[in-house]
Amino acid sequence: LPNESPASFVVRMAVEKADAGYSKIAGNEIYVVAGDTIVVCDGKVFGKPANQFEAKKTLQALSGKTHTVISAVALMHDGATYSTKCVTKVSFKKLTQQEIENYTLSGESEGKAGAYAIQGKAATFISKIEGSYSSVMGLPLFELNELLEKSGYYREKENA
Repeated sequence: LPNESPASFVVRMAVEKADAGYSKIAGNEIYVVAGDTIVVCDGKVFGKPANQFEAKKTLQALSGKTHTVISAVALMHDGATYSTKCVTKVSFKKLTQQEIENYTLSGESEGKAGAYAIQGKAATFISKIEGSYSSVMGLPLFELNELLEKSGYYREKENA
């Protein structure tokens, strides 16, 4: 949407994904969880790279800088929607062209917002993280647990 902030965008994407899943499954007793993640650096938003060339450009842009990872999670149950976001700062060391080349050739950057997986080889690129590790992986677990609590998930389990 025009003038939509990166944070609003990522929450909207998570909610739309959850809604798409929820609408395909019958019954209010189900819980549907969906998420989305983007990376923001120097005012530019980076999603999942379309190809290896785009992955290299993304990693070059993140090299030696601190960027923001915004992950959103949405939960749908019994016709209600719960959503939240988590913002984490990640600092990369200065990457060499060879490191970028080797990493993109590994295939690990495919399908990853910001062209990297914190839980993989890219862990060696990170000099500092301020926030949630699981959020950078793509699913903020603390925040998801809070949504489950709000939705009554644990109360239902206790009464089952």
